[in-house]
Amino acid sequence: MSKVVKTHNKMLNATQGLKNIMGRHFLAIEQAYRDGKPTAWATSGSPVEMLYAMDVQPMLPENSATVSAAQKFSQNFIEIAETQGFSYDLCSYFKTNIGAVASNAGMIEGGTRKPTFMLSTDVICDTHVNWFEVQAERMNVPHFTLDVPHVVSNTNNRQLNYYKKYVAEQLYEFIDFMQEVTGYEYNEERAREVTENSWNLSMVWQDIYKLRKEVPCPISTRDTFGGLFPLFTMPGLKEPIKLYKRMYREAKQRVDNGIGALENENYRLLFEGIPFWHNLSFFSKLEKYGAIIVYEPYTYAFSKYMNPNVTKEMVLNSPIEAMSELMMSFWYVYDLETRIKKFEETVREYKIDGIIMHENLSCRPNSCGMYDLKRNLMEEYDIPSLIISSDMNDPRKHNAEQLSNQIESFIEILRQKKRV
Repeated sequence: MSKVVKTHNKMLNATQGLKNIMGRHFLAIEQAYRDGKPTAWATSGSPVEMLYAMDVQPMLPENSATVSAAQKFSQNFIEIAETQGFSYDLCSYFKTNIGAVASNAGMIEGGTRKPTFMLSTDVICDTHVNWFEVQAERMNVPHFTLDVPHVVSNTNNRQLNYYKKYVAEQLYEFIDFMQEVTGYEYNEERAREVTENSWNLSMVWQDIYKLRKEVPCPISTRDTFGGLFPLFTMPGLKEPIKLYKRMYREAKQRVDNGIGALENENYRLLFEGIPFWHNLSFFSKLEKYGAIIVYEPYTYAFSKYMNPNVTKEMVLNSPIEAMSELMMSFWYVYDLETRIKKFEETVREYKIDGIIMHENLSCRPNSCGMYDLKRNLMEEYDIPSLIISSDMNDPRKHNAEQLSNQIESFIEILRQKKRV
């Protein structure tokens, strides 16, 4: 049996500031409606910075769906969507949004108001486009979608350059679309300011992540799962940068004093996939085994500016071309070969003992290739890996007892491996 230890997982004090950041975001949405400013729904992976550059207030239904799950409203909204004919197997974010809109839910429950227009992209998920097509038709609002090719292992430079131009041209078309819908003119100076803020926000987030390489790890999922919010909803604003800098300073102080987020750190884990927002207490239960998650590709991926070809100079001077390149180098569009390499590198850099992968039952792109990934990591690199099945937003697909048994067995494997 695995040893159970006393825990004292400590969230960073600075992370508490996320409540204020979220509050400001929701207030900004209400202010936009009061002032008659344009608003837009956007999917994750879309260039939210371009909305801020055009003085359009973004709203992200995916983020709102996680709020619904955390507040225990998502199952009801999902079931409402299913009564409208949407399948049990469809994306639970999508169905949460369908039910929330149908219920006229408030923002605290995960509702999202009718926008001036919608922006979607298939950079992460093909469901995004179909989701917004459905809602744009129901709400009778304009909808712009960005088609982003996936760069696979045999893509040559000629194809890659064509892809970049293809995406860049769509981004320029999107500017024209926004100008027509809003009546606003594109302001290059404002775009440069927004882009610089976005770059700075991402760089601080990456600095925070580098501190997680330390043993003991000063930061846990309590900080990173919540800390992800500004990267989704507020890239381009200054306020989140201040929050991230406070988080960094506090975490660095822990490192300097040899203090970890977990009192007894025995096992360092990587968690692959979207967390189950309806049951985040699962991650706290790992602590009783002295296990702490020190890396999540999901929360790191949205720092965005990871492509070495995209420099700050390029971001400031050629923001459209930089965004085009970034959208094609997102973590979740990597081919299997690249993902295996990235995981192996991360395991070494972060001194990781084992990997837990979430086979997300309503998210095909997030789960695609997971069994091949696990097999390669275990056979080629001897990295213990476990696949668990659940759902990001639908608690009906979450078997707590089964997961608990799987985790206990996995910890036992890690314990035996450390003995060898």
